[in-house]
Amino acid sequence: MYTLGFGKAFGTWIYLYILILHRTYSFSGFIKEPLDENQAEGDLTYFNCIVRELDETQYVSWLHNGRKISKNGEIIIHTYAYYSIDYDSAFGTCNLRIQNVQRRDKGGYTCTVYDSNDQIVETSRTANFTVLEIPQQQYPICSSTQTSYRVGQYVVLNCISEKTTPPALLRWVHNIGGSESGLKESLTGNYGNSYSFIAKQSDNRAIYTCELTTSANPSLYRNCSIGPLDVLYPPIVRIQQTRDVILGNEAIFICYSDANPQETTFEWSFDPPISENIFVLENDIILRIKNTINRLNGTSVICTVTNSIGSGSSKFIVNVKLKEPINNVVETNSGKETKKSEKITERNENKPKNKNSNSNQQLLQTRSPNNSSTDISISLVVIIALVCIIVIIGVAMIPVGYMKYTRRQPIDTISRRRPVSIPDVYFEPRDHIDPMLPQLGLAVPWMRTVGVQVPGECEYDATYNTQVMPQPRQVYYTQRMYPASSLQ
Repeated sequence: MYTLGFGKAFGTWIYLYILILHRTYSFSGFIKEPLDENQAEGDLTYFNCIVRELDETQYVSWLHNGRKISKNGEIIIHTYAYYSIDYDSAFGTCNLRIQNVQRRDKGGYTCTVYDSNDQIVETSRTANFTVLEIPQQQYPICSSTQTSYRVGQYVVLNCISEKTTPPALLRWVHNIGGSESGLKESLTGNYGNSYSFIAKQSDNRAIYTCELTTSANPSLYRNCSIGPLDVLYPPIVRIQQTRDVILGNEAIFICYSDANPQETTFEWSFDPPISENIFVLENDIILRIKNTINRLNGTSVICTVTNSIGSGSSKFIVNVKLKEPINNVVETNSGKETKKSEKITERNENKPKNKNSNSNQQLLQTRSPNNSSTDISISLVVIIALVCIIVIIGVAMIPVGYMKYTRRQPIDTISRRRPVSIPDVYFEPRDHIDPMLPQLGLAVPWMRTVGVQVPGECEYDATYNTQVMPQPRQVYYTQRMYPASSLQ
């Protein structure tokens, strides 16, 4: 009994020793441990783990922030369903794959070896995973403190982004007249960016845009806009004259205005004042002075425009010019300019001083070059008109003459060098079949009537090879087609 008990106990100790030796020998460590990673949201990442000489009673699991999420090659928590394991027991590989990375995936990942009793045999180093956060789709968000601003008022434009790691970068740009320019760039770590300025007239209808970028995804670009801004300002006025103010002529002045909101009134005034009979207003914008008089020289014309914000005005000083004398009109001849009075004087000095020359001189002085040029132009127009009429008549006569001389006329044929006139009566060849003979009840053969251009004569030919003699038709048919016995 004692010997048997001792042998049984000894065998148990031997078994335990062998088991311990086998366990110690089976797992010898990690060939590859996971490394730290960082990846942007929505991307893909891997954690690698390879163990050496894993026993069949042992298995490998992954821990996320100390929580067991897998066993061998399977994910055991449904909230980690987008995780997957690349597991191969023969080579000891157990790689963790995370697809479509989310913010909650950040933290520590550990590759752990368990025994059959779910006791930890060995753990790898903990790999730290940093998720590069991207602002959500609704960011950036732009806002302004007011809907409209007056010139000189302080304008504040706000742009905010979600607080992320790394922080988003915000930058303001504005668009005035189709051109863009940078205004202000945010500092790293800012999750909101405000741009402030004093409103000017040029800021009206301007669009301000806040641009968002992030180092987590260099290709990402988003923006939001404020505008067009409504900047209110009083009228900006200017007066423009259509042409020089000439003594005795009509003078026209136009009042232009740029305002927001729209202009309400236009008022014209003069310094010193002038009579209302001298000028006329059209739509309150156009000023017409019918007859410019000399005392208007130096008068100040003032246009005042008003809207709901304020008023603006512009002043124009009238400069009346005298009419130029006719004999002082400058002429251009081959690029040289001379005065008419100088030309007339030069001609008078070169001509002999006699009665005829005096009369010619008076004629030259009294005749206007404009009249001579007018006479020449009228003569030239008359000549051109006559030439055009002649050409049109000639062109119209061409088809008439052509029709007259090319009309088809009866042409006599020439036979034996003698003219032969065309007869008045024509017979056309016709093919026909005579009706059945009443005596025989038989049809006669096909016949042809031949027309001959000889007046008064006509022949009949029943066939192409038979000549028909003048005789009664019944006799002809009897002799030609049927024997005498058939007529009896």
